[in-house]
Amino acid sequence: MNPRICRVSLPRPVLQNFAYTIPEELAAQVAPGVRVRVPFGPRKEIGLVDAVEETAEGAGDSGGRRLKSVLAVLDDEPLLGTELLDLCRWIADYYVAPIGFVHRAALPPGMLTSRDPAGAPPKTQQVVRLTAELPTLLEREEAFGRAERQRELFETVETMGGAAIVAHLESNLGFGRNLVQGIVERGLAEIVDEEVERDPFDTEAPVEPPPEALNPEQLAIVVALTEALGRPKPGAALIRGVTGSGKTVIYTHLIQAALDAGRSALVLVPEIGLTPQTVARFRAVFGDGIAVLHSGLSTGERHDAWRALRDGRKRVAIGTRSAVFAPLPDLGIVVIDEEHDGSYKQSETPRYHARAVAAMRTRREKALLVLGSATPSLESWELAREERYRLFELHERATAHSLPEVRLIDRRTAHGGAGGPRKETGDEDGRRAPILSDDLRAAVERRLENGRQSLLLLNRRGYSTVLQCWACGWIATCPACSVSLTWHRRRGRLVCHHCGWEEEVPARCPECRDTELSFGGVGTEQVERVLGETFPAARIARMDVDTTGGKWAHERILRRVRDGDVDVLLGTQMIAKGLDLPGVTLVGVIDADVGLNLPDFRAAERTFQLLSQVAGRAGRGDEAGEVLIQTLRPDHPALRHAVTHDYVAFAAGELQDRAAPRYPPHVRLANLVVSGEEETGVADAADELAAWLHGAIDAGGIGDSITVLGPAPCPIERLRGRWRWHLLLKADDAGDLGRLLRYAAQKNPVSGGNRLEIDRDPESLL
Repeated sequence: MNPRICRVSLPRPVLQNFAYTIPEELAAQVAPGVRVRVPFGPRKEIGLVDAVEETAEGAGDSGGRRLKSVLAVLDDEPLLGTELLDLCRWIADYYVAPIGFVHRAALPPGMLTSRDPAGAPPKTQQVVRLTAELPTLLEREEAFGRAERQRELFETVETMGGAAIVAHLESNLGFGRNLVQGIVERGLAEIVDEEVERDPFDTEAPVEPPPEALNPEQLAIVVALTEALGRPKPGAALIRGVTGSGKTVIYTHLIQAALDAGRSALVLVPEIGLTPQTVARFRAVFGDGIAVLHSGLSTGERHDAWRALRDGRKRVAIGTRSAVFAPLPDLGIVVIDEEHDGSYKQSETPRYHARAVAAMRTRREKALLVLGSATPSLESWELAREERYRLFELHERATAHSLPEVRLIDRRTAHGGAGGPRKETGDEDGRRAPILSDDLRAAVERRLENGRQSLLLLNRRGYSTVLQCWACGWIATCPACSVSLTWHRRRGRLVCHHCGWEEEVPARCPECRDTELSFGGVGTEQVERVLGETFPAARIARMDVDTTGGKWAHERILRRVRDGDVDVLLGTQMIAKGLDLPGVTLVGVIDADVGLNLPDFRAAERTFQLLSQVAGRAGRGDEAGEVLIQTLRPDHPALRHAVTHDYVAFAAGELQDRAAPRYPPHVRLANLVVSGEEETGVADAADELAAWLHGAIDAGGIGDSITVLGPAPCPIERLRGRWRWHLLLKADDAGDLGRLLRYAAQKNPVSGGNRLEIDRDPESLL
């Protein structure tokens, strides 16, 4: 018999997997998708079998070296099935990522860690189970004699269906362990360990299921897509529905249709904070058949949910980005809610986009892909315009009220004395715009008087974003990143929001020793103080990264809002996405320009989406809503179209702007970042990379299909102690771009110990 080898991926920054021979005694256990322990250098590592191959005689050699053998197999059955293994290979190939990193992303945490490869074993509890029947009184008397408490225990367990949790018997019913052991020793029962699922949502109060009646627009979509579910190739659909138009009800009907056909379903949401709300809505329809996957859960909870899906005990998965790898057998439908959201893009290797991965997965597994948003990404909108996605639209809200009235407030001419930074930098002649204009302050006051709620958005955390010396112009910057430090007043520290560096506020300028230091820029912490001073009786809650670090912190804040215990909810972009808060009748945007001037081609699109989404939080209950947006640029198209809720007009203008110079969706894009610890060396390495790319393009005959832009310093030139330069590749053909990126990754033409990072289809260029 010829020897067999297996290809094993290890979570290391290399593109290839590693070959190992399979010992005869392990041959029956080694299969694609199982974990194995293998020797790697002087250590023993845990990897995943990607493939098993029959080899020719003498193929136990590799490049003149004898292959090492697999040491142990860690799983009784594959952790990843054939479909997911194929999907991981596609991700590794398309995003030019190490296959071991992709496998690690596809598995629950800890599964490929050499120190603790088991991850989180199932949680168990002891259960006493009756093994004998005593139907007559005589049989019971003979079995127990004078042991009345044992007999009482036996009859109690009998009334509980013949099995009971031992801890419950001991703690709640007063039957000691000796009594339980007694009926076991009499041969009447046994004690077994049963797996207990760690369900983080089992204590959540049930919510009312959505109404069964669908309006004509909803019904037409459900009918059309239910029919598509039955096709051999269901395809993809984009639902553009205004905020509050009832997209979730459509999702539940389609998922039920998939379940009725014996298939499974996956729902992706962009934020952890949305998960409890989404889970509650879907549980109202599907009960306990839902498993939740996201990073905010404990390791044990994530492992339990993953096992329940893999085993088929639960057939609906809900989660954030990484849930796209949920081990669902016979996948029937994938729903991506708020599909435009940038958080679906992974920021570290493997830099996959969950929307693209879901599209590939549904195509391969012959499942239906449903994308939903009030403000679709321009990529998805263009695919719909090209009829590669079926387009459905919901033009009206499902409730009685129409979309809220939106009004822009020009901060250049607005009056108001509600706070403001001391000597704010960047304002000519010492002028500064108020944090709360008179109009916004009056609107909040009216809600407080009427017992209604307000939601205020500022997409910038901290207290002040700049500490500057007025004498010499020095600005406090992070020693590891080329960004200014943000002052967090409550903590009394200057903090870098990129690397986490913290330091005390200096008493003097370190450059000129002057003591006149001023804080500029406004963050949510400062707005919270201003709100407290302006509305001393108001109950204010702040929701940003600084207040939601703990488990369930998002849900605790939102529950207070839903229960009416909060008058004003202040937060960053996390409060703009998909939340259904019926008591909110006012939305105020403190500064709409925060993201508008970023050096990124998506800046206008993100601003329009954010404003449209947060505006949609107003007036979702029984009363009409009002939206006030404070800005210094009231004539910008993103703001003008947000006022009229006109996505189609905004998209048309933005697509035209991206036609020259070309940017996605008109062209394929890759961002190549060169980083290192020495500034000059990084610049030189970036120049070398640019020359190499031009040479590779010319030599490969790719010609004009790929354009190289740069190199240039990244907008954030230094990050976490590393200097950064980047080049942009624009390509008409995705295949040409992929071949060039893989060739660059294999050759790694970056010298001097510098690092090359490849981000295909980047969501941000910062």
